[in-house]
Amino acid sequence: MYGLSDASLGHLVLRCVLGVNIAVHGLTRVGNPAAFAEGLVTGFSQTWLPAWSVRGFGFVLPFVELLTGLAVLLGLRLRAALVVGGLTMAALTFGTGVQQKWEIAGLQLFYAFVYAWLLHHASAARFTLDGALGNRRP
Repeated sequence: MYGLSDASLGHLVLRCVLGVNIAVHGLTRVGNPAAFAEGLVTGFSQTWLPAWSVRGFGFVLPFVELLTGLAVLLGLRLRAALVVGGLTMAALTFGTGVQQKWEIAGLQLFYAFVYAWLLHHASAARFTLDGALGNRRP
């Protein structure tokens, strides 16, 4: 694409893929958050985490994923969305560590790296709602 740097195009592609991925995670769960939350409670039943905390997290997570994914995809409050996404991955990694599911923790580390890379290179972001609305950081 003429006039766009490789860094800007790379940022756009990775941002779109991550945004779609995370938004669809949330989209598939927001229709029945109670069922998702109860599934988490079952999955954590053999850990020391209290059921009420797992259930609460399970109710909130689908909405955080949907909103974060859409914000990353659209480039709306992009820096904040990337930070929220990274912190969400930290929370998920904590839970995965408590369950001792290290192969999933490795995958979560990859997601965290993608969030961090996009945040580190946020100045290369183009085609964002932030830019269209004049919300870009100088």
